[in-house]
Amino acid sequence: MMRFDPFREIEELQQRVDRMFGTNATSGRFAPLVDVHEDEGGLEISLDLPGIAPEGIKLEAENNTVTVSAERKYDNTQNRTAHRTERAYGTFVRTFNIPSRYDLAKIEATHQHGTLTLRIPRAEQAMRRAIPIKSTVSNQGRPQALEVSANEQHQ
Repeated sequence: MMRFDPFREIEELQQRVDRMFGTNATSGRFAPLVDVHEDEGGLEISLDLPGIAPEGIKLEAENNTVTVSAERKYDNTQNRTAHRTERAYGTFVRTFNIPSRYDLAKIEATHQHGTLTLRIPRAEQAMRRAIPIKSTVSNQGRPQALEVSANEQHQ
């Protein structure tokens, strides 16, 4: 079951009006669909960008934000009449606020089959790690490191 999204409803209404008046191809509104997933290694953002070559995509990371922008141009160079234009054309800009627990300096981007995938790893300081515990026991007035093995049983 999908959640009600009033903004999506308004956008769909606007798209219907655009199609009715034939203004969709030149409206400049193009918003690619996005998936955002997280696992223990980091964040993954996938954007559907069919028809846009990787060299036509601009990707910027700054101040805990990632911005993706591109343009899908409408090809009207051929001498033909369009009877129906439903595909979205124009420019888009998507900006994502990225929490500081991710390292934007290590972002990786791949483009495959019309999908741009961004992989943002967790920052080193945000990674879970085991902390060794040191203990000192006095041995004739000198501190001595005490190593405890997980296999030892307490008696």
